[in-house]
Amino acid sequence: MSMEMALYEAVDDRRRDEREIFWKVTRALEDVCDADASDPARDEALYRNKMLWSVLQDNLCMDENQLPDTLKQQLISLASWVEGYTAKVREGAGNVGALISVNNAIMEGLV
Repeated sequence: MSMEMALYEAVDDRRRDEREIFWKVTRALEDVCDADASDPARDEALYRNKMLWSVLQDNLCMDENQLPDTLKQQLISLASWVEGYTAKVREGAGNVGALISVNNAIMEGLV
């Protein structure tokens, strides 16, 4: 296998892994979309989503990240929004559906 082919396969594997993680976290959010704010499963799903976006943001800030700078900045901005909006959801001023929509849009981009 050529070095170039191995690189493409590694990128495909990483995207597949990213899609899977987003899928699992988003499904957990969907499962608690209508749950009461006191439901521990809701809090856990919100926490996992926030952590996913935090890890993504950390990765985007790494020098090794090869995404175009404009895309990195857009995703970092989105990660900041997710963090702030998650706090609103926990306070009862937002809804889980908006977080699900954002995650679904990102998953579509990972195809």
